[in-house]
Amino acid sequence: MQEKFTLDPFTPAIHLIYAPASLSLPSDTDLVASLVVSGAVDEPNQIEINRSFDSPSQFLGEIKFGQHAFQIAGLSNPLPSEVLDRTVNVSPWQPQIRAAMRQHRSHISLVYAGSHPDPVEKMIALYQTAFALENENLLGIVNEQAWTAHPPADFLDPGQISTYRSELPFILWMGYVKFYLDPSLYWLASKGHHIFDVPDLTSLVTDPADEEEIINRLINIFYYLYENDVEVTAGDTLELKGSPEQLQFAEVEEDLTWLIGPSGMLAVTPADDSAES
Repeated sequence: MQEKFTLDPFTPAIHLIYAPASLSLPSDTDLVASLVVSGAVDEPNQIEINRSFDSPSQFLGEIKFGQHAFQIAGLSNPLPSEVLDRTVNVSPWQPQIRAAMRQHRSHISLVYAGSHPDPVEKMIALYQTAFALENENLLGIVNEQAWTAHPPADFLDPGQISTYRSELPFILWMGYVKFYLDPSLYWLASKGHHIFDVPDLTSLVTDPADEEEIINRLINIFYYLYENDVEVTAGDTLELKGSPEQLQFAEVEEDLTWLIGPSGMLAVTPADDSAES
């Protein structure tokens, strides 16, 4: 039996993937204790846990604290291969880490169902809940909406999670997908911006050595749009603070329309070159 959630496209969700085939969830007491340690709440009585079904092969339940709530579903099966292809396979980690994540045999899905208005707080609450569900068999976290995945490492440490308020962890919460035109020419497209009500962005990479600089540019544009609540459309221009370069937003190439997310997607080009793009 596969879990079925009807998701709003702007609803944050993650999958926790584990090595064993059987599910092993903590007791309610341990879950509550871990959520307190994570910083999600100050007092244990602020947490409500409901288990609808709990077995080594399937779990259904709900966790609530403050304005946050999560639907939880676990299965003693790996995620579908098509999900892994567009998340684990295209994530930026070393091949052995990606291979380990692909070998998982069970998973737990966390779907946001609360009412907090801040998307950053929603994501932080997701990670605090993931910390409470972490054990030595956790192989990774899959973010299907952002087309990416990452190993647990120290990313679920409560102290690390608290830093996500001051600096968004783009390497965890956003994906960057390469759409190749030839071996050295490709579009680099962001995924996951829509969770923050910002359009995804894409730029043409003509030299792979420029990829890091282009990702940093897309991150800077995201921050500008998100923090200033700016709406942009094709034809608008932007000059980032500290950069003499003027950028222009354009419609994406027809071949990239399949990448367009719930908040849309815009191509970013130097304004002087926009007529040639």
